[in-house]
Amino acid sequence: MKVKGIGINAHPEHTAGEIAKLEQDLTFFQSTGYDYVELPADAIDVLRCGRLAPSQLGEIKALLSELDLKYTVHAPGALDLRDVNNLETQKELFRACIEFTSEIGAEIFVYHYGQKARDPQLEDVHHRGMLAMADYAESCGVRICVENIEIDTVANTVDFVRRVERESVGMTLDLGHAYLASVRFGFDFLESVLLAKPYVQHIHVQDNFGRFEELRLAGYDQYKLIPYRRLLALGKGDLHLPPGWGRVPLDAALALLGDYEGVFMLEYHYQRYRPQAREILEAARGYVERHSSP
Repeated sequence: MKVKGIGINAHPEHTAGEIAKLEQDLTFFQSTGYDYVELPADAIDVLRCGRLAPSQLGEIKALLSELDLKYTVHAPGALDLRDVNNLETQKELFRACIEFTSEIGAEIFVYHYGQKARDPQLEDVHHRGMLAMADYAESCGVRICVENIEIDTVANTVDFVRRVERESVGMTLDLGHAYLASVRFGFDFLESVLLAKPYVQHIHVQDNFGRFEELRLAGYDQYKLIPYRRLLALGKGDLHLPPGWGRVPLDAALALLGDYEGVFMLEYHYQRYRPQAREILEAARGYVERHSSP
């Protein structure tokens, strides 16, 4: 691998729309030693009814200009090109996210693939929507990286990216999600990494115990009602632990990604493990050193 830098995700539930909280987090990330931060597009209230709010955009750009960090951007939880009841607003929101990515000087915008619909017509809506977004992203100098999540197979995300077939659309391979899904849906985790490899432009590195929580398939809102401390005690669900704290065979997976050039993006619940932040970053550097190309 040729890693550009090590990153950490900010979290919208922690910032809660407040730029002061975002500033505290970013300052902490910089002082800890991170190179990149993955900013949720909804970290502060910069998105309103599918459009960017100029005043909030100005605030966040001013803040970022004071810090020595680089950025990628993660989609808001509301973004879904399969949402036919709000499709025009969803497309406006997607374009606004691409604009936000460009405005802050980031190149990568992460979009959740979600779960393949049983209705082929709905999947066609999703596909055509992404084609339009791909063209817009290209005009803005942004790459959309479609992320696999734990409620579907890695193969379905790969098939979607392959079918879109645009230079401006690649894949975010989330290793924690892939491992959890491999246990639930019965596919080989390492084979799925190899399947995704030609399309991977961005990675998320996080850990779990490979114990799927079935309520996740009933709906994300229901799943989020389970207290995290309960899930952690049982070792169930998408725990977003620091790398090496669970059972995901990260070294074996990273060894397969020898051609990867990009950010080594950690995606763990940093707010729960602030005292261990430097230790976690050092462990991440160890992974990078073990798997870096000469």
